[in-house]
Amino acid sequence: MRQTTSSALLALHEDPAPTRRLRAALDDVGARYGLSDGELFDLKVAATEALTNAIKGSGSGRDIDVAVEPHEGAIEVEVRNRGSFDLGDAALADVESEEGRGIPLMFALVDEVEFASTREGTRVRMRKRLVPKRPLAAAAGV
Repeated sequence: MRQTTSSALLALHEDPAPTRRLRAALDDVGARYGLSDGELFDLKVAATEALTNAIKGSGSGRDIDVAVEPHEGAIEVEVRNRGSFDLGDAALADVESEEGRGIPLMFALVDEVEFASTREGTRVRMRKRLVPKRPLAAAAGV
């Protein structure tokens, strides 16, 4: 993992535990930017799904790059591989199937999801907006 200011850039080709490294990077960014447990859980599940899809679609030995970048009011995760991807009608995936649940999960757990596929590869970019923390007195209605 390479830290650039408050961003984390991960090159995950041939990594024996890529999802563990991604979750560790998200834990670090989450702690620095005050993500709630729920926000962090949602982001980790969505990002892990994107990474799993990238691994499946990249082919053996191909690079997978992940960038975790905090922005004002949001955390952005971008997963890139060198493979191709056809989104198709993933939003209507069979709920009984063991496959195809990752993309609907991404849409459900983060605020924005963007897919792009070119000859160079596929990119999934997700944004999770941060919920501003309210003072305890305001949260209690005082």
